[in-house]
Amino acid sequence: MSAAHFAATVESRRDLGGGYFILSLHTDAPAPIEDTVPGQFVMVRGDWGRDLLNPRAFSVLEVDGAQRLAILAKIFGRGTARLAAAEPGEPMTVTGPLGRGFAAPRAGCTQLLVAGGVGLPPLLFQARRAAENGRPKAVEMLYGGRGRDDLVLVDQLDAWGTPYALATDDGSVGREGRVTLLLEERIATAKAAGEAIEILACGPTPMLAAVRTIGLAAGVATYLCLEENMACGFGVCLGCAVPVHGPRPYRYCCTDGPVFDAEEVRWP
Repeated sequence: MSAAHFAATVESRRDLGGGYFILSLHTDAPAPIEDTVPGQFVMVRGDWGRDLLNPRAFSVLEVDGAQRLAILAKIFGRGTARLAAAEPGEPMTVTGPLGRGFAAPRAGCTQLLVAGGVGLPPLLFQARRAAENGRPKAVEMLYGGRGRDDLVLVDQLDAWGTPYALATDDGSVGREGRVTLLLEERIATAKAAGEAIEILACGPTPMLAAVRTIGLAAGVATYLCLEENMACGFGVCLGCAVPVHGPRPYRYCCTDGPVFDAEEVRWP
C-alpha cells in the first residue's frame, strides 16, 4: 500500500481530559488516506522550524474520505504538547499511511481488541470499521487504564453497538485491576463455549508482553501493534528494531510492523 508525504492543516482539536486530545487534519493534496488500514500510522510534524526536528508517529484513529484523518494522542513531551496546543488552520506535514495493519475480522471468529491507555486508536478504528461493515459484534473491546481519565471515547462503542468491558488499576471504572484479567476471563469463556477467537492488542510494552504470554499459552492467535520510537517511519533511521525469531534477528516496527504476530516477536 502506497504512502505519501503531504501538507495538511489542523481542522479541529478536541481535548478529552487527562492529557488526551484528538487532532483532526485536513489536506487538499492527493494522498492515499482513504486506503488506511487500522493499525497503520502517520508521521506528523508542525511548522516548528529548527525546534523538534523529527516528526512524531501516531496510529490513525479514523479517516473520512481522502482528505480528513484524525489522531488520538496524550501529552508526554514537547512534541505532543505542541500538537495539543495547535489551533485550527495551523500547518502540518504528514507522511503516511505507513506500516502493516490488522486484518479484518474473519467470519465465525471474534476479535478481542485489548487496548491499554493511548494504545486505543488502532483498535477503536478496527471497531469502527466492523460497525461500518454491519458487523459490530465481530469484535469485542477490552479496554484498560490507570484510572477513569485514561478511558476515553467509550461513548463511541456504545453508539456502534460494540461489546466491551473496562478495567482500571484504581477501580474507578469497570473491573479493578489490569486489562489482562479481563482477557484471561474472556479466553476461558470462549474455550468453554468452543468459540473461535483471536487477539489484537495495542498499548504499553509491559501490557503487550503480558498479552503475548497469555495468548500463546492459550493457543490463541495473537497480534500485537507495537509502540516504538521512530524518527523516519520508513526504515532509514533503523531506530525501531524489534527482536524476532527467524533468520533475521531483528525487524523494523515502521516497515515490517507495527502489527506483528506474537509468535514472531522474540521477547523473554
